[in-house]
Amino acid sequence: MKLVKDNASDKTFGLLGKGVEVTGDIIFTDQLQVEGKVAGKLISENGTLIIGETGRVDAQVEVSVCVIHGVVNGNVNARSRVEIHKPGRVSGDLATSVLVIEEGAVFNGTIGMGQQADISLPEGIAPKDSDEKVKARGA
Repeated sequence: MKLVKDNASDKTFGLLGKGVEVTGDIIFTDQLQVEGKVAGKLISENGTLIIGETGRVDAQVEVSVCVIHGVVNGNVNARSRVEIHKPGRVSGDLATSVLVIEEGAVFNGTIGMGQQADISLPEGIAPKDSDEKVKARGA
């Protein structure tokens, strides 16, 4: 899906707008912003997923960077970074190298951090050392 092409960096940006509902797997290359609803899988080897305030994702997410302002129900495996911003809500397991949770955001799940973190299996996170596993509960 090519919505906007940035000639300077030759990257493609996609948008699933408010009111759009998708069921199934979505594979994208550079950047995808979700303002609607997605159920299934969101996959990008090097891409950035942005979930807007009106976005709702009931899916397994496997991306490089995941920025959350909306709702995510499912496991998130982000190779580089996960950001959860207010009023974002996440229910599921996270695996990433860098995690930022803004005050006012809500997270319920398990976190696996470091380069070895991986939650590709639905059962959850299997960190290398038990010290890497942290339980967090949002208010």
